[in-house]
Parts: sequence; C-alpha cells; structure tokens
Amino acid sequence: MNQPDLNNESIRLLAKIYLWRKKLIIVSSLAAIVSLVLSFIISPQYKSTAVVFPSRTFSVSKLLIEQNQGAQEDYMDLGDEDDAEKLLQILNSNEIRTLVADKYDLWTNWDIEKNTVYSHHYLKMKWEDMVTFKRTNFVSIKVEVYDYVANRSADIANSILSYADSVKFRMTREVAKQALEITKEEYFTTIDRINELEDSLQKIKELGVLDNNAEIKAYSKSMAQAIEKGNESAQKKLQEKLDILKKYGTAFDYVYTNLKKYRLKYPIIKNKYDEALVNYNRPLTSKFIVDKAVPNEKKAKPIKWLIILISTSSAFLLAFLYLLFTERFTEVKKKINQYLISQNQE
Repeated sequence: MNQPDLNNESIRLLAKIYLWRKKLIIVSSLAAIVSLVLSFIISPQYKSTAVVFPSRTFSVSKLLIEQNQGAQEDYMDLGDEDDAEKLLQILNSNEIRTLVADKYDLWTNWDIEKNTVYSHHYLKMKWEDMVTFKRTNFVSIKVEVYDYVANRSADIANSILSYADSVKFRMTREVAKQALEITKEEYFTTIDRINELEDSLQKIKELGVLDNNAEIKAYSKSMAQAIEKGNESAQKKLQEKLDILKKYGTAFDYVYTNLKKYRLKYPIIKNKYDEALVNYNRPLTSKFIVDKAVPNEKKAKPIKWLIILISTSSAFLLAFLYLLFTERFTEVKKKINQYLISQNQE
C-alpha cells in the first residue's frame, strides 16, 4: 500500500469518526462517568518502600574467630549477586508470607478466608499483587508494599526484612545444631579420655615407672657398672627395678603415647567446639538496611485520571470497531441478498 492509499484510508477513518461522532461521544462519556464512579468506590492503597543490600554469606566463627591471615574476609562488605539471589529466595519464602499474614491479620484485612484448602493459594495471589521485590542495578533489593492503611504498608515492609534474619537463622541453625552436637560429644569424650589416661599413668607411676625409656637406659647403665665392680647388692636392687620396668613399661608407653595424642587433639577439638557454639548461638544479619519503610499518606492506587483515560479510550475504540463491523456486515448482507435475488430471477 503506497502513501496516497494510506492517506485515503486515514481520511475515510476520520470521516467515519465524524459521521458517528454522536454515538462515540455518548459511549465514551458513559465510560468516563462509570470509570470515575468506580475509581471512587475502589479502596485506596498506600505504598511503602524499603531498600536493603545483602550481606556476605559467611560462617560466623570462620569470619570472626578463626585466624586466616592473608585471606580474611571482611564481614562489613556488601554482598554480591549470588548473595542477593539467596536473600531474594528468603524474602519470597512461604514462611515469611505466613508470618506477616498472621502478625497483621492480612486474612481479614485483605479479605482472604482463613483455614480453608485454598487459603494459602489466595494469600499467595494477593501477596504477589501487593508485595514486590526488585533487584536494582546496584545489587540492592527494593521491597515495595501496598496496603489499604498507610502505617500498615510500612510495618509489613519492615517486618518482611526483620523476618528474613529469623528464617535464615532457622535454616542455618538446623545445620549448626548438628555440627554442635557432634563437636560437643567429641570434645567431652576427649576430656574424659585424657582424664582416664592421666589416672592410669599416675597409677603406673605409683608402681615405680616414672619414665620407661629413660629409666631403662639409666638402670641398664648402672647394672653394667655394678656387674663390672662385682657389687651384687646393687645388682639385686637394679634387677628389681628392671623387673618392674619389664612388667609395667609396655603399659606405661601405651598410656603415655595415647595421652600425648589426646593432649595434642584437645586444643583442636576445643577450637572446633567453640566455633560450632558461636555458629549456633550468634548468627550474622543477612542484610544491610539502606532505607526503612515509612508511612506514605499519599494514595498510590487507584490513579483516577489513568483509570478514566484507559476506560474512555478503550470504550471509544471498541465502539468504533463495533460500528465498523456493523457497517461492513450490513454491506456484506446487502450483497448476499442482491445475489440471491438475481439468482431467483434467472
């Protein structure tokens, strides 16, 4: 279709609009009046916004207690894209949605029937309409909440952020609890084993073995000297000592070796136990709050002029299309009748 054809078509459409102007004005006016009335009937909604940055995801103990010179991370650093995605998953969790709904009785305030098969389904649908989480270009997360009360929209937004730490704490605490139980058992087992070995070593020492290897060397040397001098009394006493070493020396070496091993193990398992205890009791926050949500008394929805504009434009367009279709249908029907009449005349 060339340019003159387009111009002619546009002229014809404008002519149609002018020809049907009264009908189009009536329909558009009615639509404007109805949309204006509806815009006053629709319950107003207020918007509150909060902005947060995700924090880095670290083990508390490794970050604050464990020494890692040369590669120590800074817990004050802002999180990266992976941390933002993790925080988004937490913010979108069913747990947070339910906690907030129960705290502010959104079941009643958002007109959702509670304790039915589809309660959480309808809550999720309404939540997605009233609450949005948006990633910004700066890896921060914007939380936007709409509600029928200005203060409540701000409270909901701030509670969502508050519950994010609770949900993360609950998630990590399950793993931290298992780690704590394992390290705690091993820690106290190590202490008990050290005490048992120390008691055993003390009893062996009371039997006359103070240092098996050193005493064997010393008594053997003295025995050689006594034999060389022909001192039978000394030989007899030394032999008694050597007999004691022969009888209890192996036990002494076994107990001493194990005690040394457990004493070396103790500071390691003690450190692990301390780490597990810190991870279990002292979680780090999952976010840095940039802007807390504050009540905004200016209505965010509905936007009356936009509702009226869209409704009026839609009514005008639909009416115009209907008139075009009716005119075209009349023309086609007329041609069909003419064709049938001509066929009958033949």
